Amino acid sequence: MNRREAIQRVAMLMGGVVIGSSLFLEGCSRSATKQVEVLFEAKTTDLLGDLAEAILPKTSTPGAKEAGVGSFIPVMVRDCYTDEEQAVFMDGINNLDKKSQELMKKNFLDLSAEERTSFVNLLDKEANKFNKKQDEETKADREKNAVKQNELYREVVGKPPHWFTMFKQLTLTGYFNSELGLTKALRYVKIPGKFDGNYPYKKGDKAFAG
Repeated sequence: MNRREAIQRVAMLMGGVVIGSSLFLEGCSRSATKQVEVLFEAKTTDLLGDLAEAILPKTSTPGAKEAGVGSFIPVMVRDCYTDEEQAVFMDGINNLDKKSQELMKKNFLDLSAEERTSFVNLLDKEANKFNKKQDEETKADREKNAVKQNELYREVVGKPPHWFTMFKQLTLTGYFNSELGLTKALRYVKIPGKFDGNYPYKKGDKAFAG
């Protein structure tokens, strides 16, 4: 699986545009601004990994933290996000404990694994509600933009989505681009052969990557 295939997979899972995907595909890089530098600190990278793990926890396959998603996210935010997207993302991360206190009455790191799952589910519902309202408000601009650019890879015109939507996209993108995500979560075939539409499938089988 290459970068484009990983982005396509995340877009299908999320049902929308992956923020920063075009720059990710181009391999663009730039210096971190002061507000983003904190993401590269070990304490913050570990926190990002814990939050990503709540979305993709370890089961019979490695979780997001073991796959290195916590280290992947800062690079993506630095290299592929606009200043406005970075500001929205950082505001969400900086206020993570405040939101956790509001919803769960505890700081995020004090939550149990089950509580963290409940927390990210609540964040996801909040993000979906926020994005739906924003989509309705910017519908005309988005339709105009879609005429000119490829719908899957275009950059979003207007305001960024909810910060947790971006975080979830980064988690899935990082996971499906990691060695563990490719070789453990998916059935990795180093040199795939021809397509076989009659290949036997059992319920619970992993998708292929190659």
